[in-house]
Amino acid sequence: MTLDRRRFLKYSAYAAAGFTVAACNSGGGQNVADTTAETTEGATPLGRPAVDFGTLEKTDLTIGIIPLTDCAPLVIAKEKGFFEKYGLNVTINKEASWATVRDGLIQGRLDASHAVCGMPLLSELGPDKAPMRSLMMLDRNGNSMTLSKKAWEAGIRPWYEYGSFDEFGAAYRKYITSQGEPPTFAVVFPSSMHNYNTRYWLSAMGINPETDMKVIVIPPPQMVENMKAGTMDGYCVGEPWNQRAVFDQVGFTATADRDVWQGHPEKVLATMQSWLDANPNTAKALVAAVIEACEYCDVMDNRLEVVEIISQRPYVNAKVEYAKASMLGTYNYGGFDGQDRTQPIPDYNLFNFMETDYMKASNNANYPWASHGVWLLTQMIRWGQLPDIKEYPADADAIIDRVYPVTVYGAVADAMGISYPKGERMMKEPGSFFIDGREFNPEDPVAYLNGFDIRAGAPRTFSFT
Repeated sequence: MTLDRRRFLKYSAYAAAGFTVAACNSGGGQNVADTTAETTEGATPLGRPAVDFGTLEKTDLTIGIIPLTDCAPLVIAKEKGFFEKYGLNVTINKEASWATVRDGLIQGRLDASHAVCGMPLLSELGPDKAPMRSLMMLDRNGNSMTLSKKAWEAGIRPWYEYGSFDEFGAAYRKYITSQGEPPTFAVVFPSSMHNYNTRYWLSAMGINPETDMKVIVIPPPQMVENMKAGTMDGYCVGEPWNQRAVFDQVGFTATADRDVWQGHPEKVLATMQSWLDANPNTAKALVAAVIEACEYCDVMDNRLEVVEIISQRPYVNAKVEYAKASMLGTYNYGGFDGQDRTQPIPDYNLFNFMETDYMKASNNANYPWASHGVWLLTQMIRWGQLPDIKEYPADADAIIDRVYPVTVYGAVADAMGISYPKGERMMKEPGSFFIDGREFNPEDPVAYLNGFDIRAGAPRTFSFT
């Protein structure tokens, strides 16, 4: 696919209009104006009546976050009283890395956590064999690929400045192959969309992440300092760590990963099956509070306040300016020539609902599409992350329904009067949503998987077990 500059600008204009819609629609199209109430701070929290989910089995909870802008729903649920509204006393625990999040959930130190969306599936199928579960999706999109000053000095620019993605790919591929040894590119965790989208992005340019690059794992807050020290040539991370590189003149954004896959799943609210079994009513109250916080975060008039809250030391601990660009939809790609490269990306962070080409009512960012689990599984197999799984599992749909259930989210959404795609778990996504133009059909995952020329173990092909 060649995604040219005119199409980029056309989408940006369209999405800008969509962001206005987001201020008026939430929860799959519900009119916020009819359900809001003024507060003394002038903010407009959604005035939903609290739903009674019965006696809560546990009210004092510890919830993990990683310092990223997309921890916002959990922080806002605490700071704006949504947890309290549902009878929950929540302690937010800032974790050092996604590995400590995983370990904290498995060991029971955390009741639930902000987690990368592939973590529950890889925990279930990988070496841990741990029954981790996703209660709901927290957001869509939200990351970027940042490149070093060295890449800039070699002539690489943000992808939208080229005539097409193919032109950018040819330039970046030439740069990569000109290096004496494979450059280092960092991602935040093996089961993150950062890893999968980075590999997808590189492969779409004809760059093999297995041989042409050295892909390493670095916690998000350490990305900028590592690039400044020259230990890596690029990274993919959520905000505010791309914008900090731009502001600090350490790197520049090459691609926002919403352009690798428009509307891709990003973070989930994760817990363990044992916790869910022991706390079914608490789980519903928790999800209800977080849904309301997600709605709050997608009201444009609330976004600056949200940024100011999450940027505080207990949470992201970063300058407001770093997080503001992505959250307000005015994204700065940066550079080292003094030019203003601010572009409108209003859906860079999408927590609940926005009218876009990939999201229409009654779909919303919090609904757990099983097809997203199918895509994640194809990529885990594609890159050899599941050594015990040699073929695409015949029982994959059952596994995905177990790891990414709709039961809790559906029960809460029904109780709150939120519309969602009832009875639909699989969604085909057209090639126009992906940077390489490749359609994703979750009903034929083996053909999709075998369609990638660049994959671990190629040219071996996969089949159903």
